[in-house]
Amino acid sequence: MKRTYILASLLSALLPLSAMASVTLHVNDNVELLAYNGQSHKTTMFGGQDPVVLANGTQQIAFRFVESFEEGKDISFAKSDVLVATFNANDEDIYFAFPKIKNKREVREFNENPTFQLIDASDSPIAFEQNKLMKSGFQLSRDYVAELSRFNQTDESASLQLTVVPTVTPSTPASRGAKVVLNDSASIDEVEYQLHYWFQKASPETKAKFKAYVNTQ
Repeated sequence: MKRTYILASLLSALLPLSAMASVTLHVNDNVELLAYNGQSHKTTMFGGQDPVVLANGTQQIAFRFVESFEEGKDISFAKSDVLVATFNANDEDIYFAFPKIKNKREVREFNENPTFQLIDASDSPIAFEQNKLMKSGFQLSRDYVAELSRFNQTDESASLQLTVVPTVTPSTPASRGAKVVLNDSASIDEVEYQLHYWFQKASPETKAKFKAYVNTQ
């Protein structure tokens, strides 16, 4: 009996974190996830983004919306300010849902007053607090984990010092995975966005050739 107990304990210790965590955050292609729960995150530019598995309880994520904007033959990329969302979740899948943006005026309005939803697998809204993680001056690079640590020492909305309360459900219709175009801001290099855009436009054969080429570099 004792030997069986020890073996079971060892197996439990070897289980991956994902087996013990129950919250799965699904990251849209036009979401640049920067940090979550005190950890930095590098968004995958090619081949889609894998869901992020989180432990049950209070969640805090920092992210940007990034989307392509076509003007004639030119392709540009627009990015929002860094947004922070804090919420509670247990044993569920979480998705982003964005309002539909029709023109540049709505782009500016969105960045001034970001209106979006976090929803579960049943498309039911999840209560969360939101804010912006702002930094002035020249921004060659940013330490989002350190910035969030300082942010959480304040009494600003979405700070971990505050209790998460339900927010008002946005009046603008939201749809899971909708495309959004947003204001410009420093983020991943523009060349990466261009590569990502054309990679998504390519055929499966071209994507395979591109991945093969990258693997040889």
